[in-house]
Amino acid sequence: MKNKTSGLILRPTVLTVDLKALIENLKYIKKKAGGRDIIAIVKAGCYGLGAIPISKEISKNKLARFFGIATLYEGEILREKGIKEDILVLGALTPSEMMRAVSFKITPSVYNLRSFFALKETSEKLSKRIPFHLKLDCGMGRLGFRKEELPSFIKEMKTARLLEVEGVFSNLASADDLKSSQTDSQLNVFNEMVDLLSRNGIKPQFIHLANSAGALFHPETRCTLIRPGISMYGMLPSRELNSGKLKQVLRFETEIIQLKEVPKATPIGYGAKYTTKQKEKIAILPIGYADGLPRILSEKGGFVLINGKKAPFVGRISMDLCAVSLKGIEALEGDRVILWGKEKGVEITPWDWAQLSETIPYEIISKISHRVRRDYVK
Repeated sequence: MKNKTSGLILRPTVLTVDLKALIENLKYIKKKAGGRDIIAIVKAGCYGLGAIPISKEISKNKLARFFGIATLYEGEILREKGIKEDILVLGALTPSEMMRAVSFKITPSVYNLRSFFALKETSEKLSKRIPFHLKLDCGMGRLGFRKEELPSFIKEMKTARLLEVEGVFSNLASADDLKSSQTDSQLNVFNEMVDLLSRNGIKPQFIHLANSAGALFHPETRCTLIRPGISMYGMLPSRELNSGKLKQVLRFETEIIQLKEVPKATPIGYGAKYTTKQKEKIAILPIGYADGLPRILSEKGGFVLINGKKAPFVGRISMDLCAVSLKGIEALEGDRVILWGKEKGVEITPWDWAQLSETIPYEIISKISHRVRRDYVK
């Protein structure tokens, strides 16, 4: 397949990201959340989809108050590629990274006294006022100050004349489960902690708690900012939730590189785990587990779409190739194959792979490897 701009012959396995649909999703989420400003979650390379083109499109449409990342390196790349908006590290920075974060105008998070003292030392060395976001643990048990630890932070904060608590935030553990009471419990603890800070003179400009599920289904968690992630791509963290007007952003395709008509009793793939029971037409596809195709799909009933019909995986998925059965399907070498997408009323999404693989779509998407070309359309 030729790339129109480079003239290079490119591998036919391609993941297409619809930037127009992504922007429409963000606008819908913002409207649904009462117009709250957005921290666009672009960590892990936008879950492997491409942080730079996606962040630039969000920036162009002025839809992010902040970009949310997990590591300092992610922020440095965004800055080097021209992103001007505030960038917030939601994850942990080591003491040695604090100085570099400030040099790139990246807002750090403080999640324990060690990180606080490191940032305080940085501010004193630079004689510079540094804003940060305070990470609270209101019931998830990961990073952040617990309620009983806040008094120690408040005491130390009074000695930090160059530090500013610009924001305070936490994470919801079960917002995707509408039957769980944990979200209400976490919100109560979070509000108590924010109130404790306020009573001690710490009144941050930004307060954020809501992830995708929180922003769309728990109005009480929206605070001053929301943090959509998976919902930008038209999905939600639970299949039980109604995605409403969210549009699918991703389409994953390859093509048939060889057709084989094999006789009865022909083994297919490593380990001969599948053997034809009659004469059968097999299509070989140029995608394997090194590209992010879960190896288990061939054992769990996974399939692709070829000319609008389901073609099941047969035999073990290998590193670079896989095979599908073409029973009842007319196809030619070079025909397109849908891995994620909709054709003639039948649809496959990352959620289908996730359920068969007993995982979540976040993991499925983020494991699509660098060997798969990303195309961006509007």
